[in-house]
Amino acid sequence: MINFNTGVMRDNYKVCRLQAADVLLVHTKRSIWGWLIRFGTHCYWNHALMVCFTGDAAQGYHGVLVVDAKTSGSIVMRRASQYLNNSHKYDVAVKRLETDWFRDGNQALDADFRSHICNTAVNEVDFNLGMRSMEYIDQIIRQLTVIFRFVRRKIGHIYTPPKLPWTIRPIELKAFTCGGFVQWCFYKGVSRVIAEKETDASCLKEVIFNPKAKKEPTPFELLNTTPADLANSETLAWKYIVKDGMVQEVSSSKEVTLATTSA
Repeated sequence: MINFNTGVMRDNYKVCRLQAADVLLVHTKRSIWGWLIRFGTHCYWNHALMVCFTGDAAQGYHGVLVVDAKTSGSIVMRRASQYLNNSHKYDVAVKRLETDWFRDGNQALDADFRSHICNTAVNEVDFNLGMRSMEYIDQIIRQLTVIFRFVRRKIGHIYTPPKLPWTIRPIELKAFTCGGFVQWCFYKGVSRVIAEKETDASCLKEVIFNPKAKKEPTPFELLNTTPADLANSETLAWKYIVKDGMVQEVSSSKEVTLATTSA
């Protein structure tokens, strides 16, 4: 294991090399909202974001950019080091899509998939954020809506989801989940490659991480994917855990459980 707290960023980056379209799962410490999400989903992870730019290896994690769907509903771009270097606030896990068609040796096609997935995310980034007071209001509304969905799911309430058009954008909604945003980017990005390259559409089913989504998912189902769904997805492979500043390679849910429950 490598200690992030030593400040040797380049060495850590070599051990835990991130790639474009990697999914980062976050456990937020000492956060009531994070605890509520973990309680509602029965999962160690309460937040999800995605790597969109890996930068120069010489810069270490300072050059890695992620797209982050905030609790206010806004979508921002930030440095991965804001999560990876703050071990007193966050534990982080890295998952990666490793299906055969995504890494079959065809570098051009692989780059197309990754670029379309990442471009879908970057195109949603809101570079002109509103007033701080409005962000707080949006955050409260969104949190209450998500909590209501958790409660409704617990009591088994029958609910007919809205028929959202495929032209909808995540940033236009205030109640999508962070996991839903990651799910949306994968599904839309892969769909565009299929349309442009006329490749096999069967690979789409392997980027549906929400077990409640149907074979032909609706936008509502995609946008309601949770960090727990991403954590439980078997098509996203576990790669690393960064807990209490220590980097550990992992390859299974069992190893992740051991890493997150150890003192």
